[in-house]
Amino acid sequence: MMSRRRDPESDLKNKLASLPAAPGVYLHKNRDGKVIYVGKASRLNQRVRSYFGGESEDKDPKTRRLVSRIHDFDFIATDNEAQALVLENQLIKEYRPYYNIRLKDDKQYPYLRISVQEAFPRVTVVRGIQDDGARYFGPFTDVGAMRETLAFAAGAFQIRTCHLDLPEQTVRRPCLDWQIGRCSAPCVDYEDATAYGKRVAAMIGFLEGRTEDLLTELQERMQTAARVRRYEEAARLRDLRAKLKKTAGQRPMVEGVRGNADLCGVAREGTEASGIVLRVRGGHILTSHHFPFTVRLDAEPAELMAQLLREYYDRAGEIPREILLGGPLDGPASWQDWLGDKRGGPVHLLRPQRGDKLAAVEMARSNAQYHLRETLVRAKGRSAGRNNPTEIQLQEALDLHTPPHTIECFDISNFQGKETVASLVFFSAGKPLKSRYRRFRIKTVQGVDDFASMAEVLGRYYGRLVEREQPPADLVMVDGGAGQLSVAREVLGRYGFHRVQLIGLAKKEEIVHREGGTVRLPRHGEALRLLQRVRDEAHRFAITYHRSLRDKLTTASELDLIPGIGEVKKLSLLHHFGSVTAVRAASPEALAEVRGLNRHDVVSVLAYYANRGDSA
Repeated sequence: MMSRRRDPESDLKNKLASLPAAPGVYLHKNRDGKVIYVGKASRLNQRVRSYFGGESEDKDPKTRRLVSRIHDFDFIATDNEAQALVLENQLIKEYRPYYNIRLKDDKQYPYLRISVQEAFPRVTVVRGIQDDGARYFGPFTDVGAMRETLAFAAGAFQIRTCHLDLPEQTVRRPCLDWQIGRCSAPCVDYEDATAYGKRVAAMIGFLEGRTEDLLTELQERMQTAARVRRYEEAARLRDLRAKLKKTAGQRPMVEGVRGNADLCGVAREGTEASGIVLRVRGGHILTSHHFPFTVRLDAEPAELMAQLLREYYDRAGEIPREILLGGPLDGPASWQDWLGDKRGGPVHLLRPQRGDKLAAVEMARSNAQYHLRETLVRAKGRSAGRNNPTEIQLQEALDLHTPPHTIECFDISNFQGKETVASLVFFSAGKPLKSRYRRFRIKTVQGVDDFASMAEVLGRYYGRLVEREQPPADLVMVDGGAGQLSVAREVLGRYGFHRVQLIGLAKKEEIVHREGGTVRLPRHGEALRLLQRVRDEAHRFAITYHRSLRDKLTTASELDLIPGIGEVKKLSLLHHFGSVTAVRAASPEALAEVRGLNRHDVVSVLAYYANRGDSA
């Protein structure tokens, strides 16, 4: 008996006829049974049949290409659209279909976890959220920004980061964190649960962006402590309040957003796209989260926004009541339901059309555009094959996320505190690019303060880059150690350059300082030699500029002070002898030969240096 051959076209028609008029998810498959597209629908029968019905010319190019590759499909019906959205998110992550937009860097981003369910909560860095009663903040797509936040919070609030099970586990003496002021040592009963709990509550308020409320509370607690003569506690609260006030002042303010909201923006060029979420709390930008995507050429703007919401809010530790969108989004009602379920309360999605809120989402879109431009510039460099072995060595040794094809280095130079200057040198492919060199005279710092001078220079330079919409180098380097590195990271973060790779290389010790520790490169390796070359060039350029200013300063301070020597005679002396040093060492006979000087002038010059003890 002959078996009947299976008719794929007939099978497909039967499947289409059996589709329910219910919400759900559908999965299109190619000839090999591979899932090539996952979508959701409010009515499965209408949505899926629309791919196969009508004339081919009536469909957009993207749909025509997709349909030409569909040989089968599956579907899963759900109770409502919100469930369909959740399921769609899960299936896209599982199958990573070609025709869906894909996240380029599909990794587990870190979170800050505060174990509020414990008697003495601790703060730790984790990958992923668990339903364990703890508070989670994140995800942080910028690990450098997360480390910066954790370092500030540890020093300001002194919350423990250890793994002791308190109060069950005890120790005899506090650890190093207590000695350096990063923990209040509840492990040895230096602080009870009530006082420690106030620290935890303050840290949570800081991470939530409730800075104004927190400042008011700290002011009241400080005054109360002072009234009852707990002066050490009052001083600690005063210092903490000052730190928080300074940090709050550095956060950009967003007009039109007075409370809490997220700003979502997307940008694309060709097959590259970028999405960003700016978390606004109390009217100030608290953090930013950037997601790079790979997209099809025919991907719609609404798909980009959907993918951004999917990637960020599927794993967000906190969702605000209001989310402002800088682009279109299909099916906003189902997205609001999904977000509301995750938040445990209503969420409003708004796409502003005018006013301050429109300006706010335009800022998010501009930030997405900046990150996209940065990605494209780096991709262009990589595609041209310009990364040499030394750059690869540096990337691996310093754990950089891209090879440092371009390097910027800053150096500070001063002379007895009178004239502090700074230099910037720029290297590309291991060679100096002198058209990108810059030099600076320090304007706002009195005396010798290398940290403040570095902060001024970095602020001026990166402020200009922001104005001109130019990206920084692949690697930013400062001449110095951990202190200069900390200053540089703070300034770069202030201008939105959170992902910039940053190192320090101090003179003599030749140890590379980076966020998270130090690295000692092989002394005779090419990687260290490149960094030394860049650092030494920055130092040379600063010294050269400094000497020219010092000569002018010396000229003004010495020759101008000699009685009877005016501008014309001063220039005659310099022209004849070539420098102030030579004038200082000149004999009476040599001075007498200078055109324009009479006998009284020669005596005046000799007397001036004789009184100073500088005569030859």
